[in-house]
Amino acid sequence: MAASTNLANYVETLLAAYRVDRAHARQVADHALTLFDAVAQSHKLPDTARQLVEAGALLHNVGLTTDPPEHHLVGRDIILRHELGNETDQAILAAIVALHRRKPRAQLEPAVLCLNKRNRELALQLAAIVRVADGFDYSQSQTTQVRVASHNGRIGLIATGPHAAVDSERALAKADLWERVIGPRPEVVVQSEGTVVEAVVGEDAPTELLPYWYASGEVPFAELGRVVLRRQVRRLQQTARAVEADETIEAVHDLRVATRRIRAALRLLEPVAPAKAARKAVVAVRTLAREAGATRDRDVLLNDMSQRDMNGMAPVMEAIRAERMQAHSALVKYLGSKQYERDLRVLARLACFATEWDNRPRVKDHAGSMLYAHYEALRSYDRNGLPEDDATLHAMRIAGKRLRYALELVSDIVGERLSELLNPLIDFQDHLGALNDISVARGLLAPHTERAPEAVAAYLAAREAEWAALRTELPECWARLTCPDYRRTLLAVIGDL
Repeated sequence: MAASTNLANYVETLLAAYRVDRAHARQVADHALTLFDAVAQSHKLPDTARQLVEAGALLHNVGLTTDPPEHHLVGRDIILRHELGNETDQAILAAIVALHRRKPRAQLEPAVLCLNKRNRELALQLAAIVRVADGFDYSQSQTTQVRVASHNGRIGLIATGPHAAVDSERALAKADLWERVIGPRPEVVVQSEGTVVEAVVGEDAPTELLPYWYASGEVPFAELGRVVLRRQVRRLQQTARAVEADETIEAVHDLRVATRRIRAALRLLEPVAPAKAARKAVVAVRTLAREAGATRDRDVLLNDMSQRDMNGMAPVMEAIRAERMQAHSALVKYLGSKQYERDLRVLARLACFATEWDNRPRVKDHAGSMLYAHYEALRSYDRNGLPEDDATLHAMRIAGKRLRYALELVSDIVGERLSELLNPLIDFQDHLGALNDISVARGLLAPHTERAPEAVAAYLAAREAEWAALRTELPECWARLTCPDYRRTLLAVIGDL
């Protein structure tokens, strides 16, 4: 546990630096302490957690003056940006802030995933308390007072004040996480004369916003990298949940894209990332990508075959579909495994904890050379003409993805001009991707040709015709990436970092 004086100084520094509404913060903190004291004994919450829940309540809106719509996530990043001296306490505070609004999806949140089981449970309990406490000042009036009336298996609360009815309704609506990790939602009795019952709008967005601290060439490259990794871990978990639901073929595609972005980010951050942890994370996402690949390849093939009016392909499609079901079952099993849970924690710790990173080099010290090196690596495949063979075209596609992900890494700094660089690149990638899909289809169909020889031959003939058309269009797409305008735009972006 961080020393109480150090924690108090930490909170005060952030309240001042990010212009937090202190009246609302103090009101929420007082409610949080009341709720904490009501459940601490029955849930065996440590005494030190009382300071954490107060700090989390005071800082729950720390991101509001930077990004009002996403202030819970930006607030989490702010907490993780400023060193507290105790990584566990810092992650718990970040989790409280991240989960204080919207639906509390703890399974997506890196600040939760980076903790061990015991501290994860504590973080969720404290976040549940702050969610309800925040609801009790939904009116932003600091007029609702809350006291504990009973505690016979279910907490009873009495709320008083002119806005008590509205605030209490909001507090109970935000007790969803409380119900999961603490117990039944509190019973609230509103006792107040002249209660205001009209709807209130909640917190107002600040009129003058602070800049994103990571949207600058002066920020440590490691800090930008950790912010991006936290986004990507969250996205990875969103796609993993969608894969388990298996409601759309795009779920596995999105999962593979998430793994590629994480691997690309880790590759780009190699100069500043802790080597051992980064290697473990790379192995983890590579394993996940491999598990997902078998399902995705068959999804693409089945989707294409289902859209064509070709007789005789039913036996082949049935066989491919059976392979797909088996591959998907293996993928879902892996996502539910202890190994994936451990791998995910390694990745989340890398994204949240700054201690072992090299935080000295700035974005502008690395990003410019990084971008141009990736551009030159892509251009090196043009040797007085584009490659003809599938293997080299696939390698060129990978080089294009790496350039794309390098550009996206600095997207918060580059801004709108990024589209001038990304759009031609994405168009070229799409063509290479379509060519690769045809190549993969050949391999997947080879074991099943005997099931319907004529139908398979006709299908592959149609795909080969498409391959030839795509290959004819490729030089024009490539020319947009190698023209002087593209190079000038890239160099201008590099110069501004």
